[in-house]
Amino acid sequence: MNTHCITLSLILLAFPAGKAGAQSIDQLLQGSGGTPAAEMPPPAAPAALAARSAIPDAFLVKPPATHKPGARLFRPRGASKAAGAGEIPFLDIVRAEAAAQGMDPALILAVIQKESEFDPEAESAVGALGLMQMMPDTAVWLGLDDPSRLTDPAVSIKYGVKYMKYLWGMFSDDDPSSLPAEAAGTESFRKMTAAYNAGPGNVEEYGGVPPFAETREYVRLVSEYFREYKAMGAGR
Repeated sequence: MNTHCITLSLILLAFPAGKAGAQSIDQLLQGSGGTPAAEMPPPAAPAALAARSAIPDAFLVKPPATHKPGARLFRPRGASKAAGAGEIPFLDIVRAEAAAQGMDPALILAVIQKESEFDPEAESAVGALGLMQMMPDTAVWLGLDDPSRLTDPAVSIKYGVKYMKYLWGMFSDDDPSSLPAEAAGTESFRKMTAAYNAGPGNVEEYGGVPPFAETREYVRLVSEYFREYKAMGAGR
């Protein structure tokens, strides 16, 4: 056995397998000027899991969108209930795409609400764009030729809904075209919603909503918005 092999063996023996070992290695990196744990990428997915989630950014948790000064945002709780769905921006586009792709309009609106608050120019720190905060690579994987077009509301909604429909099919056999308000409490709804935020790879790895505070809050808010848009009559 050569010197390199002996050295590697000693290092591996020094750190136990599993999460504890990973934490020890993180501590070693931090102590030696290496990459801090908070900045390190998530561990690579096992080959079988990666094959099931063979899409770009399958393990990426998207940070919240940022808005330019003066951006016009929409918040349903500030809208007049008497006006109902009439005040919702881009509702005609959402309903048309929902009908074309077989998704509930209220669920699409709930995702837009959480992702961008209806700001077509919204952008996140990792480069997600538009109303539905699509990652450019994911949109290209879904068939979009020019991802810079994601700031166009119609394009963002089309490919965002296409991605939602794909994720729904991963986690449910139910028809998502007309969901009752109670659907927000189902496991399939929660998994699809979590996958839109944290990537389907993380949802598969953890067998449900990943234990990330940001993703759990994301699922809670999308569920709340979904019920609210249903109450406003947007789910038709």
